[in-house]
Amino acid sequence: MLMKTVKKNTKGSFAVTSKTKAIDPPAGFHWMEEGGRYYLMEGDYKPHPGAIAKAKFKLATHKK
Repeated sequence: MLMKTVKKNTKGSFAVTSKTKAIDPPAGFHWMEEGGRYYLMEGDYKPHPGAIAKAKFKLATHKK
């Protein structure tokens, strides 16, 4: 499932790229995905509705 992201950031000081990075949750937590957004939930990862092992984020770069 794709994460909803900002298509064009005209006011900010960064630019969203097409590169992504999968991130593990902190120890003792797992990621939940709902409506294209990620949330942290307490407890280790176990497969259940909405739970994902790694959250995939788009990368951004600072404008120079």
